[in-house]
Amino acid sequence: MPNTDDSTAETPVYRDVAESFTAGAWAFTPDVVDAFDSHVRASVPFYDAIQDLVAGLSDWLVPQGGLVADLGAATGTTVGAILQRQAHRDLSAVLYDIEKPMLDRAAENLAGVPARRIDYVHAPIQEPPLQHTDADLTLCLFTLQFLPLRERVGALHLARMSARETGALVVAEKVRPLDSRWHEISTDSSHDWKASHGISPDGIRAKSRALRGVLIPHPQDTLIHSITAAGWHDPEILFRWHQWVVVGAFATRCGL
Repeated sequence: MPNTDDSTAETPVYRDVAESFTAGAWAFTPDVVDAFDSHVRASVPFYDAIQDLVAGLSDWLVPQGGLVADLGAATGTTVGAILQRQAHRDLSAVLYDIEKPMLDRAAENLAGVPARRIDYVHAPIQEPPLQHTDADLTLCLFTLQFLPLRERVGALHLARMSARETGALVVAEKVRPLDSRWHEISTDSSHDWKASHGISPDGIRAKSRALRGVLIPHPQDTLIHSITAAGWHDPEILFRWHQWVVVGAFATRCGL
């Protein structure tokens, strides 16, 4: 009998947008913006699961009439998921990105999404002042990794100063395993993920080459230290898969 199980079908391979960049030249160009949503899902393991995790956290962390601040909002996927999930809570949101085309695409994607107010800020998150106050939930998903280490603490500190005392922070980052054995395993596992989601070997190699000196991962402990040095408290690992980690923290210490 013929095999009718589609699970054995090969994943289609496409030409990844990273293949158009030379070494160390990755940038969020209009071409990247156009391909971003499919590219990031194929490039970041469990990207949709992370989005679901963050949206679910908003059940506890964003009350009626609350404010979500997304630092490095890209095309607005995370804010959109939260606002749709919490449509009954009359929330507001402010989205920051240094790339204007990203914010323009986010505005298109969030048109009609239920919200009291949505603001779009075209500005670097590490330079004061931030254009919001009293954020209930501050997001920084796959953003800090593109900043120099010395600017990461500053960006997180600005976010803390713009958060409500009862506010929370969620950071997602690519980190660097300290042990070379785990580093090899995690790197190859991430490459396997990309291949299984349609990125060719040439595309995987091209992305690694394009990100040289642009995306600079640091160890998980360095990320935790940056969060606490910026004034956030009680950081907790909420998710980790090899190099990819999600950390939550609060504006005040436990019990205060």
